[in-house]
Amino acid sequence: MSARERILQLFLSRVGEKVTKEEISSVANINEWARRIRELRDEHGYEIKSHKDQPSLLKPGEYILASETPSPKAKERKISKDQYFRVLTRDGHKCLSCGREPGDKHPTDENRKIKLVVDHIWTISYAEKYGKDPYADENLQTLCDFCNEGKWNKYAGPVRESRANLKALVRHAPRKEQKEIYDMLKKIFDIT
Repeated sequence: MSARERILQLFLSRVGEKVTKEEISSVANINEWARRIRELRDEHGYEIKSHKDQPSLLKPGEYILASETPSPKAKERKISKDQYFRVLTRDGHKCLSCGREPGDKHPTDENRKIKLVVDHIWTISYAEKYGKDPYADENLQTLCDFCNEGKWNKYAGPVRESRANLKALVRHAPRKEQKEIYDMLKKIFDIT
């Protein structure tokens, strides 16, 4: 039985219940268990919720399978391996947001190393809404897993437009939030 099949069996045995990354990792017995979850969700149509889209899940690494029946609208993976490596090469095998490279120290977990991902600049739904190809090379960027985890879909427009507004958002935030952002950035960049 493959790791993906073992993960699916775990979720199916606990439909509607919280499953943790530790439980998934133990069952999967591979490092890339998160990718298998994305495959189950995106390619096989299982509605697996995370902290990003389920308010009752308070932190990363918690998941709920909402239904044992997969959606018939499952999507095929659209970014081929060739395209994935072409984008990584174009971007110099570095995160375009922070400059980290594979194997660099993870800023918040000393037991993890940075991994690179190919990410959409414009979300799929945003690109399709405005008649753009969400899978075109120019709509893909290299991010490290840390920056990608923090990105989500926080802004309505494309990420590049959002970055232009970031300084203004921080500048106009309440002082307490500015201090929290400052402390987080000091931790990320190892500034004492």
